[in-house]
Amino acid sequence: MKAAANFFSILFHPLLILTYMTLVLLWTNPFSFGYRHVAEAGILLIIVVMTTITLPAIAVIMMKMLGWIQSFRMETRHERIGPYIVAGILYLSLYLHVSKADFPTSIRVASLGVLIVLWACFLLNNFIKVSAHAAGMGGLVAMVALTKLKFGYDEAQIGFPAGVNLVLSIDYLLYGAILLTGIVCSSRLLLKAHDSREVYLGVIVGMLGIMMAYVILH
Repeated sequence: MKAAANFFSILFHPLLILTYMTLVLLWTNPFSFGYRHVAEAGILLIIVVMTTITLPAIAVIMMKMLGWIQSFRMETRHERIGPYIVAGILYLSLYLHVSKADFPTSIRVASLGVLIVLWACFLLNNFIKVSAHAAGMGGLVAMVALTKLKFGYDEAQIGFPAGVNLVLSIDYLLYGAILLTGIVCSSRLLLKAHDSREVYLGVIVGMLGIMMAYVILH
């Protein structure tokens, strides 16, 4: 069970969530980004991955080498301060980039929402340890829900090699996101990385952050 819990914790690490959100938006309406297919969005995906995954991960590795954090799990609130600040600055730079570029409101909501969630977790971290995994998954559920309810996208077209396309109702993506949120949160509890209060708080913070971003940008 712990092996499965570790697998889902890695697969849905908080740093990966904005990339997943971007993929969902590209699957549902690549035309709004100026692309005919997700395969044409390589530069955008590289920018998102570099800014939200690669550079923050390199920063954390350097902090570990310098002894600023004891482990990559960052089990104490003190260890999370540096990574939160670095990630917050990088995510802010991404939001400023997508705001200036000719991209749809949906990606600006996603990037601003994740930025709000990140800094909210940073502030709350001074008082209580919040599950960043739960916050990320709560934000993902909220973003998929907005994609259907507010942005009006009904289907997702997921491309595979050899030109194979899988067309799914956005409802299935929403149900899947909810199910995965339950799995990831249960994994964090199973690994004893958080207690139930920290997990529930994370989910609430994640959802509210995305909703707040939508209200601000509309």
